Amino acid sequence: MANGKCGIPLSTISPKFLHANSTSHTWPFSSIAELIDNAYDPDVHARQIWIDWTRIRGLDCLSFMDNGEGLTRARLHKMLSFGFSEKKAVKFHIPVGVYGNGFKSGSMRLGKDAIVFTKTRDAMSVGLLSQSYLEAIGAQRVLVPMITFRRDGHNHVEDGASLRAILTHSLFNSEKELFAELRAISAAGRTGTRIIIWNLRTSSNGETEFDFDTDKYDILIRVNTHDKSNMTPESEYSLRAYCSILYLKPRMQIIIRGQRVKSQLISKSLAHIAQDNYRPSFLNKRVRITFGYNTKSKEHYGIMIYHKNRLIKPYVKVSCQCKAERKGVGVIGVIECNFLQPTHNKQDFDDTDKYRKIMHNLSIKLEDYWNEIRYKRKKEDPKCTVAIEDVLKVPDQVWVQCDNCLKWRRLPDAITELPDKWFCSMNYDPQFRSCLVEEELEDEEEDQKSYPKPFKRQRRNTKSLLEEKVPDSIQTQEQPALTTTQEHRHPPASVMSGLSFAEKSPLPLINLTAVSNSLRRAKQKFSAIETQMEVTPSFPAPSLTPPQEHSSQTHTPALNEERKPLTQSDTLVSKAACAMMEGIESHQGPAAAEETCERDASSGTGREYSSAAEKIIELPLKNEKKGVVHHEGHVVDEEEQEEEECNLAEVQQWQDELMELMNETAEERDACRQELEVLREHSAALEDERNQLISRLESVEEEKSRLSALCHQLRSQLSELREHRQRAKEEKDDSSKLRTLRLNLSHLLVSFIPSLHLEHVDYNSDVIDTILTQVLEHVS
Repeated sequence: MANGKCGIPLSTISPKFLHANSTSHTWPFSSIAELIDNAYDPDVHARQIWIDWTRIRGLDCLSFMDNGEGLTRARLHKMLSFGFSEKKAVKFHIPVGVYGNGFKSGSMRLGKDAIVFTKTRDAMSVGLLSQSYLEAIGAQRVLVPMITFRRDGHNHVEDGASLRAILTHSLFNSEKELFAELRAISAAGRTGTRIIIWNLRTSSNGETEFDFDTDKYDILIRVNTHDKSNMTPESEYSLRAYCSILYLKPRMQIIIRGQRVKSQLISKSLAHIAQDNYRPSFLNKRVRITFGYNTKSKEHYGIMIYHKNRLIKPYVKVSCQCKAERKGVGVIGVIECNFLQPTHNKQDFDDTDKYRKIMHNLSIKLEDYWNEIRYKRKKEDPKCTVAIEDVLKVPDQVWVQCDNCLKWRRLPDAITELPDKWFCSMNYDPQFRSCLVEEELEDEEEDQKSYPKPFKRQRRNTKSLLEEKVPDSIQTQEQPALTTTQEHRHPPASVMSGLSFAEKSPLPLINLTAVSNSLRRAKQKFSAIETQMEVTPSFPAPSLTPPQEHSSQTHTPALNEERKPLTQSDTLVSKAACAMMEGIESHQGPAAAEETCERDASSGTGREYSSAAEKIIELPLKNEKKGVVHHEGHVVDEEEQEEEECNLAEVQQWQDELMELMNETAEERDACRQELEVLREHSAALEDERNQLISRLESVEEEKSRLSALCHQLRSQLSELREHRQRAKEEKDDSSKLRTLRLNLSHLLVSFIPSLHLEHVDYNSDVIDTILTQVLEHVS
């Protein structure tokens, strides 16, 4: 057992943990997203990532290649190890990775074996994470063979064992094949990383869980491919659709099987967009929520929850969307919850009190949006009967990403079709027709206010008025029946208005359901009596309009004792009952109220209204400041009453607007304070960065001076070397000429003296000169 410091045993990782760790991903696309995140994070900062399917040695393989910064040998070792995460934010680019586990869990979820090729500016490395290799050698711990090459192609001497393991247990059996994969990275850029995964997970019938044949430009989940319906979002089984919404604001191009994914700003691709704010009690700032209608399918709706720009939970249906009324059908909400903690597989959040509060308030906010949109639509077109979710819609805004600088630009709303590749130079707006120009601000960056909510304000005002009109105590004593002395009293204005009885009546609140049931029972009893008598009424149904003149009222004779003519009190009570039907409509739905009113009108009499209403409804006629009838019996002037009610409504509305204005002012003040703090932090950061740049500039100047002196010294040495070389060359030329001359003389001497042997003579020495001198002396 390996020991650490002081003889304490080190913890080891069993090879079986590779598979156990991968089971956290129950959905294959979540494991692919982990590999995409590694390329997106600021320490790699790739501009493009290519995802492809290929076959190597007859095996299906998934390949992932990016053009990021690449990995050094040390960083590659940490990537193949567990729990190392040194990712840091760069300006506004916040890293997605947190736990240092994404590559291991994601790659081992897709297949049993993975090999990593990476290239930096100085070196190239290859690493192997393979369950097959560990099983073949019977390893008790996780081993990760790694080799590193210099740019000249030479590898480290200590990598011999790793090289043999990679060539034996991977898909590549020679160094030539390894260099071919490293050269493939150069096609994408000078640096980058390439990951190949094989021995992909298969089903019981031997097929891979991915379908590569149905769409040659996509990767589909085979289980959902055969069982997809309009109720299933495309992003659940299509990798291309999932990648298009993977990031709240995409900053990297994703190319799947050779075709670029058309990324979209999910918060800008909706119809009837509205921006709302939510300030959690545990957070000292507002959180932006975007609501809108899905323009593609009304069956795909819910909340899109992002964390650090990355999609965590798509199409989450909150409580109001799960009820029988199906409120919020077709509505999509978009929120970024950086203050929540995602689970290890980044497909859910920890079930904490913060998360539950967020979901509860999201349901309230979504229901407010649902009511406001319907209220606005009814106000604009009262005769419209088609639900807004059933109407064909187009996105409110058109945004497109430049293929060169990857910045997002807003286009005119009339644009419906775009070319496959779009650049800033094609922009209609000359202000943003260059890649050098910064992105234009989005709506949420320009305006932090919530959208207006007239329906909510009206409902609040109505509730306030209703609370003012409700008596402090309800009289329980039975009121005397309406007599002919009260027949001339008109119903209050609130009963005859267009609003429901429950909203505007000054009478105490009653159980409208009980009223409706009692009226129905009374009508059934009267119908039974009518059947027994077998008598058909000959007088017309009573009118529900208020009587015009009391003096002109005439009684219609009855046909028998059971049938009595309608009186003024009967008519008034029937009108009160119909007013209550309006209240029933507001609580039980219009269908129930219409059915009740139709049966009441067809019965031909208002007698049952009088009997039921007198038994159930006790009308407390109190002498209040806003009352309708005084004890003395005289009638309050209706015009004065209406004027007083209007004044009260206006005062209440002014109060509400003042309170809302005060709240908005406080929110704006807090927002300004927060922005000021952010600006101060940015200013301090810029000052630190400036000081660092100044110090770096000084060090660069010193280095420049040193290099200049060194350069001057090297130039002097180079001049001396050139002079020396020239002298040596001249001397060499003279020596060569002398040697040639001696050689020619030797041939001449042999011709005069044949017995002279010169085979072993060194012509660089003066031997020939000595022989020549001797010959000349002998001749002379």
